[in-house]
Amino acid sequence: PASPPKSARAANGSRSWQLQGCAMPVDGFTLQLAGLAEVRAALAGVTAKVRKQAIRTALREAAKIIQLEARTKAPVLQTSAPYRRPGTIRRNIVVRASKFARKAGNEGVYVSVKPLRGAAQKKKGLAGAKNPNDPYYWWWQEFGWIASGARVRGGKRRRAGEQAARVASGASKKIPGKHFMTNAANEKAQAAAEKFMSTAVPIIAKINAKATA
Repeated sequence: PASPPKSARAANGSRSWQLQGCAMPVDGFTLQLAGLAEVRAALAGVTAKVRKQAIRTALREAAKIIQLEARTKAPVLQTSAPYRRPGTIRRNIVVRASKFARKAGNEGVYVSVKPLRGAAQKKKGLAGAKNPNDPYYWWWQEFGWIASGARVRGGKRRRAGEQAARVASGASKKIPGKHFMTNAANEKAQAAAEKFMSTAVPIIAKINAKATA
């Protein structure tokens, strides 16, 4: 069975919201699940291949609820700006398979803003600040940033200290984040978990029927 969405920080520092594993308390709230025994019974009666495919499909259906809410909350450019296109962040909020969960022998999916990289650059151009198809700036929109003017150089601690000093003196301004991804995950966690529980058994039966036909 799958656990509720939880915040996860990747190796590159980016953050996403994932569904995997079944501990219920998450980030200060508790999810109420019904039908867990039925799901477990259904999973026990099929092959490992069917089980993985069914869980993956049910997880994606559940994660789509958070994806839709995040897209609804995502900021959209309201005025014309160089190298920006309205809706770039919103269009790139996707549901993706978790490689980390798979390496651990589990099935998991997560909702995140897909970066412009790899083969996609052949169609949309190279990633970078001057490419309107690159949503790299979503992190600042989510968590906020400090409008500090001149770039602060040095290590992490030095930059943080200098930025804090500039904000305190009024030389810089702290722009709060909109937390559209975080809020979507928090607000729709229960609905996503319920979606998984309500669709898992039918999906298991459908996939198993095809596999045994």
